[in-house]
Amino acid sequence: MSSQGFSVRYFLATIGTSNLAMGVHKVLYPWLVVGVLHESPSRLGLATMALLLPNLLFILPGGIVADRRHRGSWLSFLYLLFLMPLGVLLAAVVYGQLTFTLLLIFGVSFGTILAFVQPARESLLGYAPAEVMHQAVAKMMVVQFVAQGIGFIIAGQLDYISLPQLLGLQMLIFLASSLLMKRCYPLPEKDSVEEAAQAEQSNKSAAQTWLELREGLSLFRNNRSLLHLLFIVFATGFLAFGVYLVGMPLIARELYNGGASLYGILQVVFSLGIISTNFGVMNRVKTFGRPGRLMVISFLLRGSLVGVIATVPPLWLLFPVVFIWGMASGLSMTLGRTILHNQVSHSLRSRAASVYQLCLFGGAPLGAWVCGVTIENLGLGTAFVAIASTTLLVSVVTALRSPLWHISGHIDPAKETAKAQG
Repeated sequence: MSSQGFSVRYFLATIGTSNLAMGVHKVLYPWLVVGVLHESPSRLGLATMALLLPNLLFILPGGIVADRRHRGSWLSFLYLLFLMPLGVLLAAVVYGQLTFTLLLIFGVSFGTILAFVQPARESLLGYAPAEVMHQAVAKMMVVQFVAQGIGFIIAGQLDYISLPQLLGLQMLIFLASSLLMKRCYPLPEKDSVEEAAQAEQSNKSAAQTWLELREGLSLFRNNRSLLHLLFIVFATGFLAFGVYLVGMPLIARELYNGGASLYGILQVVFSLGIISTNFGVMNRVKTFGRPGRLMVISFLLRGSLVGVIATVPPLWLLFPVVFIWGMASGLSMTLGRTILHNQVSHSLRSRAASVYQLCLFGGAPLGAWVCGVTIENLGLGTAFVAIASTTLLVSVVTALRSPLWHISGHIDPAKETAKAQG
């Protein structure tokens, strides 16, 4: 796809507004489960799984659909779709009909839309040159998590701002995101060769769709380094992301007897860690020499910090621990996406991004459910120690046996593909 008409400024603005709404959502949704409906840890895990499970079903088709369509118009439409589940949730709150079943339905609906948004949005990063890809990813990450941090702060005011007001604010922000995306990458006024090609692609048969899906999957099958990248990303989703989604609200509620405000503060501190790491990456002129090695080390560090939290440190120590946890997570996210984008061609980038996101968010719902059940049966501290020990084991095996440990940051995609296939 041509980059003609693409505006980086409006792209970053869209990333900012959409993630402001997502920041509110990330605090509000789990807190509705444990803080408003007072459900158990296992039910929190189930609700989180309902939100993330649609990725297993729709993120790969989402990548194919995004590669066939004009991404600006498609993303603008998807941001408008978020208004539907939020509107239903708002009506349920206003009329006193909020139930756990309704939250599950909301989670599935919201997660389904998100599964189509992610690969289309990720593919727009492909316009950055390979030698500065790490900076482009870092800039997006900084905007994303600054906006999410503001959203965390807003959602943390649930004791002072009514729930209907927060939901209404989310709807307005997604509407603004839709309008900004139209400005970010508008449809050409006149018919073009690209539009004709996209129209032809939209009429492809189911057999051709399956062929395109296999083509995206073959990228990882034929390249062991990319395949092992998926392994560590899945482990991140299952262990690190699962404990973050389920463990963080329970840390606030059960370990420190806090409310939505403490949970929001922890989310802000975590986001500040991600932002600080990516500010450093933005100012780094050269790409990383061994990005895979750093990714494994950051994975190990996050597991170790979960073990520290299991000891229930005082609040003055908890905040820096969560901050460093965020730093390690931010580095890992940037490294993984940099490796991916530098080795995949434009024509396959949405499909490759969808496979990558599938592994991350495919492991997360299962990890969230396992984490919730483990906490309910063994207690929060014991569950965190078990997760930290498993992370250590996976890190050691990856360092000793995986080609990801030795992957170079200076890779020519064409040469790497030819070498893998030869």
